Amino acid sequence: MKSIAICIFISFVIWGCSTPEKELNTGKVIESLKSMSKLGSTEYTFTKILAGEDNQWYSIGSRKVIIECKAHVVAGIDASQIQFTEVNTKEKSIKLTIPAVEIITFDMPPEELKPISVDVDVLRSSFTSVEINEYQKIAEKKIREQLKEININSESEKNAILFLDRVLRSAGFLSIVISTTKS
Repeated sequence: MKSIAICIFISFVIWGCSTPEKELNTGKVIESLKSMSKLGSTEYTFTKILAGEDNQWYSIGSRKVIIECKAHVVAGIDASQIQFTEVNTKEKSIKLTIPAVEIITFDMPPEELKPISVDVDVLRSSFTSVEINEYQKIAEKKIREQLKEININSESEKNAILFLDRVLRSAGFLSIVISTTKS
């Protein structure tokens, strides 16, 4: 009789000390993820140096300029477009498809456009703000081309998947399958 009482007591102690299983609130998790709207997962700062020369045939003398431009780029996904294809609360599994990566922000602040060197002959006028802005447009075009070369999309996609996996695991999901749609 004592051994039965001890076994019952031990089982109550074990049952009482065990951590309760985390209950999934899938609706809240899904709504929270979708309400993020844009999920920026990669940020870059690019610096572009441009050199320009203006020595037109009809003018006497030349004008030369070296300009530094900076661009701040954030890439990520539109979290509102995440498709939750299979959610199983009993097995704590979830399958979702994330949209293709996009450039969320591309910012070239005018205050970070700096002429490093300006060389203007005596008989010529200095570069106007319109001409400097043309160089900024050229720099923006070159930076956008560079984005394709460094493959910002694959890094952003990898970071978005890692973030979503961590969020879903902390919410209690054990089996998480994340697939992507390519642009």
